Amino acid sequence: MFVGADVTHPSPEQSTIPSVVGVVASFDRNGFRYKPHFQLQDPKEEMIHGLEAIMQTMLNNYKNKNNQQLPEMILYYRDGVSDGQFSQVLDIELNAINRAVAAMNPPSKINVTFVVVQKRHHTRFFPGPKCPKEVRNQNVPPGTIVDRYITTPKHFQFFLTSHIAVQGVAKPSKYTVLHDDEQWDPDRLQAITYALCHMYARCNRSVSYPAPTYYAHWAAARGKVYIQGRTLNMAELDRENSLLRIRPEIIEERSMFFI
Repeated sequence: MFVGADVTHPSPEQSTIPSVVGVVASFDRNGFRYKPHFQLQDPKEEMIHGLEAIMQTMLNNYKNKNNQQLPEMILYYRDGVSDGQFSQVLDIELNAINRAVAAMNPPSKINVTFVVVQKRHHTRFFPGPKCPKEVRNQNVPPGTIVDRYITTPKHFQFFLTSHIAVQGVAKPSKYTVLHDDEQWDPDRLQAITYALCHMYARCNRSVSYPAPTYYAHWAAARGKVYIQGRTLNMAELDRENSLLRIRPEIIEERSMFFI
């Protein structure tokens, strides 16, 4: 099961507007169809609170769509986390996922791989001097991966340029594997990540990072649209969240409506 997660924050002067969490999870064998979830939480709070309940909902949805079978593996792509928040996001969100897995009935062993996706960095790649002259002033081709020399020794990390830049220098995405129960072969994890960059339904070619993270962003954006123009009670966000629930028939028949 592929899972994407992101949190959209208000601008600094908007202290009365909450942050919006977006989480999506695939539920078909091809990893193409996703169920969305969005919810409100305290402004500027990056860690996703209530993730255990969200993941239980996603796992039950997968189970209902796949003959009562749970996934063997969860590949969790987390967007929007800085290097300084790695330990915090592991402590809060990985533990929440593990608790959700442990609560499933019947109990099942599900391997969890936790990958942080980052776009806010200053790393760029260019063709080297050994490349043909006609491509030296161009971007590196889509599918270019760098996983040595400039990566951290603490975690398995790689940069992937997965798209063609419309203008200017292509900006690679940085992937850091914080936890890996599956013990992925590096080449295979990189190949799956690159393949997911081709599965974004809004575009007919590869995009700059995996579809689950894009969808999580759009799920959070959809939640933000629903609160625009409303006066929210910041002391009762649980009640406000109850008003944001998506109608069950939409989730069942048109689960990808949010894109």
